[in-house]
Amino acid sequence: MALVLSRGGVKLSSGFLSGLCKASQKGHEVTQVAFISGKKLRENRPPRPPPFDYKNRLYRPWHVWTDPMEKRFDENTRVIVVDGLPTVGKAKFCKQLAEELEMYHVPAMTFDHLYVDGHGFDYRSLNPKLPIDAQYVDLNNFLKDPKGRNSIVVQLHQYGLRYLTYIDALAHVLNTGQGVVVERSPWSDHVFAKAMATCGYISKSCLDYYQSCNSISLHRILRPHVCIYLDVPVDTVKTRIEKRCRPFEKDSPAMTTGFLNEIERVYKELALPDISKHAHLLVYDWENEGIIDDVVDDIEALDCDPDALKFYGDKLIDWRFTTPDEVRGARTTYTNHKYQLIAGCFTKRWDVPEVLRSGQSSAKLQEVLEELYEDDPGKQYGRGFDPTRDKGILWKIKETADDWLPKRKQI
Repeated sequence: MALVLSRGGVKLSSGFLSGLCKASQKGHEVTQVAFISGKKLRENRPPRPPPFDYKNRLYRPWHVWTDPMEKRFDENTRVIVVDGLPTVGKAKFCKQLAEELEMYHVPAMTFDHLYVDGHGFDYRSLNPKLPIDAQYVDLNNFLKDPKGRNSIVVQLHQYGLRYLTYIDALAHVLNTGQGVVVERSPWSDHVFAKAMATCGYISKSCLDYYQSCNSISLHRILRPHVCIYLDVPVDTVKTRIEKRCRPFEKDSPAMTTGFLNEIERVYKELALPDISKHAHLLVYDWENEGIIDDVVDDIEALDCDPDALKFYGDKLIDWRFTTPDEVRGARTTYTNHKYQLIAGCFTKRWDVPEVLRSGQSSAKLQEVLEELYEDDPGKQYGRGFDPTRDKGILWKIKETADDWLPKRKQI
């Protein structure tokens, strides 16, 4: 049985759970729906209109008249994020919860999304030819050498991946009306950076740079409706890390008890209280897991009425749309400008050498890439835009993940 340590209105938590909204067909007023419902309460519900194919199409001005956006929204048009230490079972929990709420599970993006192209080539394979400040780094670099030069770069990329994942979640909600359950969120990512700084893995200037990236980017995305924290003791986490024997993780000098304790401390002392200002917060003792139906019952009991919660400061403020045009504006941003948003996350700071690449290293990277392009000319184009392998490229206008990394170009 799961123990609810904190929930709406008790201790850390209070309400920030509103619907995306149902826009009224009469005038401009937008009607909010109050409560999320599990699938048992959603039986015999009429189907939504077909979802908009936001993954392959742009949201255009004429869709205001041709796309039935408001008719897709209901009480489950929500964003739920799940947080916790490593090994607590977030992926399994998210899948189960999404199924019970008839929502869409948005798994965490991995570094493979950045470095493996559409035809299976992994750019990390070029690292032996590259200087350290020009390499394609991932989490394994941090696990092998937590105090290495690229630790802050790994963390910045991890933040970018969570940011991209969350934008995908928002785009799904606004284009389909289906709610989402997301593994982790950009708002809790800072717990890892702060723990890294405390444990000496990154410098104070690196932490300051990371926090500046947070400050210029988080305000551009809508905060979640519900945050669920799965609480598992650090000793249990350590035991599970050893048992699952992932490469680089089990014997990593990074995954110490002190580092995990610091992550837990920052979560509970800083991140969760801050999240509770904007979202309903549910915290469960999940060491022995629990009954997912109990979690659904707790979520169904949360009051999502924005009018009832508008007197609680910032709660619900991101989702208080007053007109359908405001919803459409958010939908346009997260559907059409995903990689423009992520590009705006990172500032230029010449006082933090760990995030800079020397001119010599840039020249070497270009040399290695040019050799690669000579062997396979199609690799210089973005994902899905290779004229030697992909079809219909003249009609493709969607951004791709390759636009985030300065290694290739579109035609």
